[in-house]
Amino acid sequence: MQYLAIVAGVLAFMTLFLGLGNSQKTDLSARLSPRAKLRTKTKELAKFKPLEALLEIPDFSSLLWFAVSAGESLEQALKIAVNKSSGYVSAEFERVLINVEHGALLQIELQNLAAQAKSEQVRELATKLAVALNNGSALTELLSDFVQSSTATVRTELLAKASKNETKMMIPMVFVILPVTVMFALYPSLALIQGSFL
Repeated sequence: MQYLAIVAGVLAFMTLFLGLGNSQKTDLSARLSPRAKLRTKTKELAKFKPLEALLEIPDFSSLLWFAVSAGESLEQALKIAVNKSSGYVSAEFERVLINVEHGALLQIELQNLAAQAKSEQVRELATKLAVALNNGSALTELLSDFVQSSTATVRTELLAKASKNETKMMIPMVFVILPVTVMFALYPSLALIQGSFL
């Protein structure tokens, strides 16, 4: 009887060990494969997350503002901002810069970005930059105002999200903690009343 238990334990251990070994092997080969890395990276890039883009835009625009205030041209400022940041916003403007390096006009590429971008803030920034290039207006004031407005937009969006989370956090309080507290408060008095009638 003991031998049967030992044999069953050894078989279970071997099955578990071989099963984990195969899953780790396939997971490791998937991690090391360049094609799998490329596939996962394109899936991550394909997912557009509006809140993340909204959070990135004030930092990106402030980098642009600093570079333009330091005397850089718009194209050079865009290169600096793209090199110093990462995420959806910098990827969109990096595409613009790649097209400009291949011979396209910056103003036209900014207009194309304003028409095609998924994020409202990226569209607004690209439109403002294209109009400023067309009219020859001062970029520092424009970018300063945009940084302030985008920061205010982020603040209101985060406050709205926090208020929704606060409401969700009240559900366990009302339906779990409050009834248990009422039960603890009422049980001794009910036990005392029941004991007095007996």
